[in-house]
Amino acid sequence: MFAFRDFLTFSTGGLVVLSGGGVAIAQTTPPQIATPEPFIGQTPQAPLPPLAAPSVESLDTAAFLPSLGGLSQPTTLAALPLPSPELNLSPTAHLGTIQAPSPLLAQVDTTATPSPTTAIDVTLPTAETNQTIPLVQPLPPDRVINEDLNQLLEPIDNPAVTVPQEATAVTTDNVVDLTLEETIRLALERNETLQEARLNYDRSEELVREAIAAEYPNLSNQVDITRTDSANGELQARRLGGDNNATTAINGRLEVSYDIYTGGRRSAQIEAAQTQLQIAELDIERLTEETRLAAAVNYYNLQSADAQVVIEQSSVFDATQSLRDATLLEQAGLGTKFDVLRAEVELASAQQRLTRAEATQRTARRQLAQLLSLEPTIDPRTADEINLAGRWEISLEETIVLALQNRQELRQQLLQREVDGYQERIALAAVRPLVSVFANYDVLEVFDDSLGPADGLTVGARMRWNFFDGGAAAARANQEQVDQAIAENRFANQRNQIRLAVETAYYDFEASEQNITTAAAAVTLAEESLRLARLRFNAGVGTQTDVISAQTGLNTARGNYLQAVTDYNRAFAQLKREVGLGDAVIAPAAP
Repeated sequence: MFAFRDFLTFSTGGLVVLSGGGVAIAQTTPPQIATPEPFIGQTPQAPLPPLAAPSVESLDTAAFLPSLGGLSQPTTLAALPLPSPELNLSPTAHLGTIQAPSPLLAQVDTTATPSPTTAIDVTLPTAETNQTIPLVQPLPPDRVINEDLNQLLEPIDNPAVTVPQEATAVTTDNVVDLTLEETIRLALERNETLQEARLNYDRSEELVREAIAAEYPNLSNQVDITRTDSANGELQARRLGGDNNATTAINGRLEVSYDIYTGGRRSAQIEAAQTQLQIAELDIERLTEETRLAAAVNYYNLQSADAQVVIEQSSVFDATQSLRDATLLEQAGLGTKFDVLRAEVELASAQQRLTRAEATQRTARRQLAQLLSLEPTIDPRTADEINLAGRWEISLEETIVLALQNRQELRQQLLQREVDGYQERIALAAVRPLVSVFANYDVLEVFDDSLGPADGLTVGARMRWNFFDGGAAAARANQEQVDQAIAENRFANQRNQIRLAVETAYYDFEASEQNITTAAAAVTLAEESLRLARLRFNAGVGTQTDVISAQTGLNTARGNYLQAVTDYNRAFAQLKREVGLGDAVIAPAAP
């Protein structure tokens, strides 16, 4: 236990004053902690009673502290006799070993078998580690090109269905600056998912034409050319003493048929196909809004990634400046090696965050390129500055009603229910009568006689009725009734999901709107805090820990402000998507 005899140590605003024998000595070194950590197994001592600040004569700080007036840069310390060697501001690239603190190791029995809780040394790999590391090298060209794939691609005449064969074909060396408006336009034109929806719409149109074709009569033609030389005919010719009776004939038939009554199957098929076409059209509208949202979100993500890189670059600059200040103070005898090491660690951490931010930025660019289906060599960049996307003046309740009235998914579920009803009618038509009329005209010509061609005409009506099929038609109809109930349940579920999505986006929008003001004020305060922390540290009345803490606070404040703006814009885009009206919900600008 420490005994406080004839001197006391206390700290006031970073200024350490030692009082001993009535003599006051001022220092600019950081205060030392006068409370040791107890060893494991040792009974902790009772805390010391609070000490009253001793009475100290008024102190003239100008005698030992540099002037604080106008201090704005670390070079204020140049007033002191400082050496000016070259400073190496790169942090030491050494990971070393990780081990438990010595007080803990002192309690470990080295003869015992290590257990999962026993402190052991862990050696981390470094660049100088001498060990075998798997190495991946470029492959020869004959192993890069897949001949089977190229053979499958060869007959396809579509420039989009290609695969690059050289690295230069995928090198992103063509930088293109895009605005948000251009990004959305390209997404609506080139996005593969939206293009597939348009192709599905074209397919549905053909299904409607197929169903309508049942309203027209069927016209068919058949021509048969036969040569008959049967064994029975040859025996008959031998009995009569005649020649072989082999014959060659041509028979042509032209038939017209039309179903007058189909039990409701034909009309149900047409209506089902037309309803499916409406569903496909609504799906294009839905995917258009989804694509618009995805383009906006990816654009905002790239803007955020760009800004985060700038923030981390600023953090590296601040950490470099702090390391320079710590080094200058150490060289002047006013700082410690510990402060320099802390500054080096902070700079290394800032550089790592910058590296990760740059990787995130590159990933965001490729995600935007993938969404827009750009050429492999194009590297998209954002041309717009980060601004608020707009203001939402509609209340939450009105927004919910607007979304439920305009969302395509709800109409799709109701249309699907109608399709299930048409399928029920089609199923029941299998046990209803089918009435049709037909007319046949045929011509027959036998080439082995002299009678010439003959023709004939047949006109008639036909009715077919499947009275009993074991209940199969009724079972299929019941299945369609169940499908209608499923569609109704999906409608209710979709309605609830839409409301939840609107409320979530609205709450996020409100929170982000409030956070923008708070975060902007926090950035201003954090910048001032860092400036004051540097002033105190350079003047010798602050610690490196204060500077690092202020740097971390500023970096966090900047990130929070960027996140608030990005979340605001994302929530605004999400609200437009949930309403389902796109840019039509935005009021025109005032003249």
